[in-house]
Amino acid sequence: MMLYQVDQVSRRYGAPGRPGSVLAVDNVSLSVERGQRLGIVGESGSGKSTLIRMMIALDQPTSGEIRFRDRIVSGRRERDLAELRSAVQLVFQDPRSSLNPRMRVGQIITEPLRSSLLRRRGTIPTDPQTRLAQVLAAVGLPADAAHRFPHEFSGGQRQRIAIARALAPEPEVLIADEPVSALDVSVRAQVLNLLCDLVRGQGLTLIMVSHDLTVVRHVCDTVAVMRQGTVVEQGPAEQVYESPASDYTAELLAAVPRLQAE
Repeated sequence: MMLYQVDQVSRRYGAPGRPGSVLAVDNVSLSVERGQRLGIVGESGSGKSTLIRMMIALDQPTSGEIRFRDRIVSGRRERDLAELRSAVQLVFQDPRSSLNPRMRVGQIITEPLRSSLLRRRGTIPTDPQTRLAQVLAAVGLPADAAHRFPHEFSGGQRQRIAIARALAPEPEVLIADEPVSALDVSVRAQVLNLLCDLVRGQGLTLIMVSHDLTVVRHVCDTVAVMRQGTVVEQGPAEQVYESPASDYTAELLAAVPRLQAE
């Protein structure tokens, strides 16, 4: 089943020809099937984060169309996005800024379960404490972590908390925006292995954004490479990694050390 369809989408900031005008995304088309693990790769400024923001309806295309479960989400009012909001959860780049330092971990993780959109969905766990225990175990954190604050944990542990929060409402799609780039090299492979296990074990669809093609290869089965707002190459991860068709993809591969799995 096709979950996402992005059809000839562009996003321009500012009027064409005017000073400061930027074409951040230029005529991008791609699709995401249920159960797929798509990696969107490119350098800073390539348009990948802008594309993701449009896919979750936090930004709107200048032209083109985005569909989720065959329903148009681009250009819709917030009150018409209940299905998208309930099915898609995000893991952000830096857990230090994405976790509220004044809340205990248990409150942070169960916060999505209090959403009125999710309650209307009718399929989320009715007992937040039971779900809290489940997701803490799933990400490899002890039960007593629920009573502590984010600053009491290492960077890798904080990202596990962020992943647990995203998993709590039982989403269908997980979007991970540079999920290991803020972490020490020594723990990156551990977090990536955790994501792999969770996505496969829970049958999730994954969209991962990264500047590092080797990180994406570790987790994803399909890759789209972006440069200056356009997709310059897309295909199966192993094919793109072993035989890149684009010179830019080859440059990315040559520039980044290979990730050593632990």
